[in-house]
Amino acid sequence: MSRTEHENSAQGKHERERTTGTGPTSTGTTGTGPAAASLELLTLLAAGVADLALDQLRQTADRAQDAMRRADLRELLTDGVVELRKRGELATRRAGVNGENYLETMARRAAENIASEGRPCA
Repeated sequence: MSRTEHENSAQGKHERERTTGTGPTSTGTTGTGPAAASLELLTLLAAGVADLALDQLRQTADRAQDAMRRADLRELLTDGVVELRKRGELATRRAGVNGENYLETMARRAAENIASEGRPCA
């Protein structure tokens, strides 16, 4: 790179930093000092979060669309409903909705199983 090209390149870089507010001594074009930089940072973070959320939504929609094209959709939904029902039963048992403590019930069942096998409980 010749000296003229190097000077032009450095001058262009300095001009970009001055106009975009990214240089080491610039204060930005929209405001002054750290407040403008903080606002710009928050704006960029919000835009990044929104882009990430939209990307996840797009992927979820694509997966749903692929699932709708399946030939075994009825069986898939039936299996899903059965699985959710089983999970619900387990969750309510753990939560003690029917008035019993889940851990106590499980311990009692284990003790009964051990007793029925003829082994003494500790």
